Amino acid sequence: MVDSTEALQDITSPQDKKTLLLAEDDQATQALFRAGLRSLSDYKVIIVNNGLEAHSVLKKQPVDVIVTDLHMPEMDGFQLISIVYEHYPHIPVIVMTGLAETSHQNAPLFLGAIDIIPKPVKIPLLIGQVREVGNRKPDGVIKGIPLNSLLQLMAWERKNCSLTVRSEHGLGMLYLQEGELIHAIFKESEGLDAVYKILALAKVQIEFTEVCRVNRTIAIPLTELLLNAAMNSDLEKSGSGS
Repeated sequence: MVDSTEALQDITSPQDKKTLLLAEDDQATQALFRAGLRSLSDYKVIIVNNGLEAHSVLKKQPVDVIVTDLHMPEMDGFQLISIVYEHYPHIPVIVMTGLAETSHQNAPLFLGAIDIIPKPVKIPLLIGQVREVGNRKPDGVIKGIPLNSLLQLMAWERKNCSLTVRSEHGLGMLYLQEGELIHAIFKESEGLDAVYKILALAKVQIEFTEVCRVNRTIAIPLTELLLNAAMNSDLEKSGSGS
């Protein structure tokens, strides 16, 4: 299997930009994108060869827009869209395909893709679409309230939602069903380990999408999770001060 870190091709400077993740296995099309997308100066562009490599990127860093082909080796676009739809519902997806509509029958749209662009892709059309979906606002952005307090409020309201927690140390995802925390992702960690790492983050920005599609991996009640996180924080402070 190809090492995804070797397959990444960052064709813009990463400073203070949104991130576009593009999954395409055809080398000629990749070359077209490397040349044409340089004018997308407000985005950092990462090109990978398939959905498996795209998923690896999603685990490691924030992504604002995904553009994917459908027919790719190892993991195709349909599988990638399903993963994004379930675990990263805040990220818009654009599908590019040379398949006739009778072949895909709009399946990507049902899986959660935002739009379908036919191949051969017209670069100005793609750039316009990326900027359009990339400027889409999340259901809500929350500032000025501690994450643990927000989770308690959502528990009282029995919210179903996915929280995107951004910090200088990385991006985490928290998933709630009827106010209970059922799953979490932080970089390569999932489940309880990810929860405690996210709750330990400082100076976070929180966005929420009013949908939760993941399966439960966490059975501990939210109140117990928050108590454990507070105890871990106190232990770290006392340890650093000794």
